[in-house]
Amino acid sequence: MKRNTIQKKQVLGALRELEGVHPSAEQVYDAVHALYPTVSKATVYRILREEADGGEIIGVDVPHDVNRYDSRTDRHYHIRCRICGKVADIEPRGNCEFDDLYVNDSGYDIENVNLVFSGLCPECVKNMKNTVMPKGEKNERA
Repeated sequence: MKRNTIQKKQVLGALRELEGVHPSAEQVYDAVHALYPTVSKATVYRILREEADGGEIIGVDVPHDVNRYDSRTDRHYHIRCRICGKVADIEPRGNCEFDDLYVNDSGYDIENVNLVFSGLCPECVKNMKNTVMPKGEKNERA
């Protein structure tokens, strides 16, 4: 039987408050600790791991980054900005699911697909465009 402790409510509440940010365990701990300083880091990490293992939340394994967490459990994918590291959701289009495009002849019972796209977020694209100098203009930063 799963226990529904006060600490679990605090951790999951903090994760929901950070929805859209895809926080790391450390970020969730910081949010919990700010309101409930007696909750230990080990407790926060354990609760996040147990809840992800149980399917109550999603652990987002981002290559070249710390693991992140997502309170959304519906089917969706993630994209990480290669410059600032921001992680955002990508919604599947229509009935097409990326993982449905593959044939599973491995003998494995697939439980989860973890697909993370990489690219540039709108803010980084805008910043890059602002730092590009028109032809003939000197870059004072160089």
